[in-house]
Amino acid sequence: MTDIRDLRQTLARHDDLAPPPDGMVEQAYAGARRIRRRRLTVAGVGVAAVVAIGAITPAVVSPFRDDRPEHATAPTPPVPKPAPLSNAPALTLDVDRANGFYPLQQGFAGPRALASIRSHNTAVTGWGGNIAAYPAADVDMAAIEAGTPIRVQGKPARYVPDYLLSRAEDEEIAVKRQDIPTIGPGKAVLPTPHDVRSPVIAWPDASGRWVIVSGAQNRAELDLLAEAVRVVPTGVTAPYRIGFVPPGLRFDYGGSATSMPSEANSVLVFVDAGRPAMKRTDLLGLTERGSLRMQLTASDNGHLGRVRQSGPPTVLGSRDTWYFTAPAVGYSPTPGGALMVVDVGGHELLILVESNTLVPYPALARMVESLDFKNVADPGTWVAPLP
Repeated sequence: MTDIRDLRQTLARHDDLAPPPDGMVEQAYAGARRIRRRRLTVAGVGVAAVVAIGAITPAVVSPFRDDRPEHATAPTPPVPKPAPLSNAPALTLDVDRANGFYPLQQGFAGPRALASIRSHNTAVTGWGGNIAAYPAADVDMAAIEAGTPIRVQGKPARYVPDYLLSRAEDEEIAVKRQDIPTIGPGKAVLPTPHDVRSPVIAWPDASGRWVIVSGAQNRAELDLLAEAVRVVPTGVTAPYRIGFVPPGLRFDYGGSATSMPSEANSVLVFVDAGRPAMKRTDLLGLTERGSLRMQLTASDNGHLGRVRQSGPPTVLGSRDTWYFTAPAVGYSPTPGGALMVVDVGGHELLILVESNTLVPYPALARMVESLDFKNVADPGTWVAPLP
């Protein structure tokens, strides 16, 4: 073989051994031509080099793939489901039962954990009082530091004889949020909101919050209540788990009364996420209102019997439900709002909606379908309401 002509003759004699026209070498050349068209700005020498490499190693340059980094396809990561907005603190306030104290109501409002305490032994402890755990930003540190140094449960604390628990503007907002009618015959007449001051005992907790004890009738009873306070590192619980919360809502209030399980009562309140967080000094007897309010009680209040007579139910999540946007069977929805009654094994879940625009029926129905119920009469089975 002395020149190119000898090479061509040799190839011709072995033509039957050659791959088909669309074989690997031809694919390599086709791939090289594609690369050349895409990279017109590359110098001729560079193109020749690419073609040569493609001819030598055809498996590297394939017309069926484009391995350039800028064209590589990465797997699409799963989009995480956004968590419902919530102000619920991850703690619960409780009391030692030794002296007769027990929690009448426990829960939270805004970023504050709250508990209303009563006593079975009033001759020794007095009637009880209120406990709160405030974020440091909600505490008047100057007033606390000006108080009398004492010790509670062996740790430094302060006694403040005239602490400003809540301002008039906060009290006024609390009244408005109750949606209590105040005009007309037989309507409630509420006092003018004013600053609320009280003797308190306060100390910092390991959670970073300040525990504030108030509401006792005298200093001795306040001391006894402060010694009985316990901070439990678990948040509010309810007799159901909520799988879906309508968008635009924030979980801003949760409270329960479980000292008598047969009459257990749970209230959860969601507000428009654009509203300021609640500022409460107590749980207001579980009467708090908002954009969406859910109340489930273990006791039979007789409402379900009347509701069943109003018409056939709509089944949501295997539960009978009734939906009202106008007064009926003793219920009066807020104008522009609605209410839904859910039969939970003979117990009434009452849901109040402030605005059908913010929470339309389809969103409310989806929320009800997502509920995973526990035993309302057994608070030991209750769970965190949000995942």
